[in-house]
Amino acid sequence: MVMLIDKLRSAADFRQLQEVPDGYLEEISRNSPDSLLQLIAKIISVLLHRLNVPKEEIVAFADQIERRDFAMLFENFEAYDVQETRRISKNEGICLGKAQIVLSFLADLGDVTEPLKERILSEKDPELLTVWSKVAAKAASIDEFISQCIPNINE
Repeated sequence: MVMLIDKLRSAADFRQLQEVPDGYLEEISRNSPDSLLQLIAKIISVLLHRLNVPKEEIVAFADQIERRDFAMLFENFEAYDVQETRRISKNEGICLGKAQIVLSFLADLGDVTEPLKERILSEKDPELLTVWSKVAAKAASIDEFISQCIPNINE
């Protein structure tokens, strides 16, 4: 088990622990002294903490190990990839901000229809939204913006 733990470097590695044969974890559960289980729980806790797993889940996971409850230990583990989640959230925030800028420029030109607003807010490409904001800033009308950026919005 210690050698398995040593291989854990990322959230994806925890998913691979689901492939450990069932009997292997049961054998560890039955034959390991309490002190070793406590050590394993502490090591996994540190690794989970480094992956920014919520403290409540770390405590529950470690407790499950110390109670020798290895049944479905890794099957129910929600492996967090915090860095990926942060990247996605950051991109969503950037896109929302840029979409609001586009909508602000367009609002100065007239009423923005709900379908156009929804289309702009649903865009997830920050570079495209940057282009749209430049076009919206220079456009003489909402129709000009639509013809240059989203010609199929009315279809």
